[in-house]
Amino acid sequence: MQINFKRQSSLVALGWLFLAAAACSRTEPATGISGEAPQSSSGRAVLANEPDSKWPSDPLTISNASVAGDTLVIAVEHGGGCATHTYQLVVSRAWMESLPVQVAARVSHDAHGDLCKALIRRELRFSLTPVAETYRAAYGQPHGTVSIRLAGSSAELLYSF
Repeated sequence: MQINFKRQSSLVALGWLFLAAAACSRTEPATGISGEAPQSSSGRAVLANEPDSKWPSDPLTISNASVAGDTLVIAVEHGGGCATHTYQLVVSRAWMESLPVQVAARVSHDAHGDLCKALIRRELRFSLTPVAETYRAAYGQPHGTVSIRLAGSSAELLYSF
């Protein structure tokens, strides 16, 4: 009888171990803004009054950032793996007068309570056309250059349009 109990206990323990491993090792769908493929996310920049508590600020690390045409490409890393995370580029409505004009921006990250510890890497892509449209309306110029000061990044991000 004791052999069956040990075997049953081992099977139960193995089952729990399998469930725990499966729960935290599943691939997180990075829906980001528009539900793209699991390794990238995209959307449009949002101009907002900062600081604004409406935009989540769960921790993330920016490992790289660059401007490619009308797109800001940002490589991020953060913990997770058990829930869908969402991201948004939030650009301040306050422009810093300089040459070129500067604008503060940050990546809003919502982990939706995900406490798992897997290292998640994502490439985020955000359209900067709202920045160009706002610049054109404010300065009456069809073309210009804006320096984007992205929180968490030391990269020089010049957006010319």
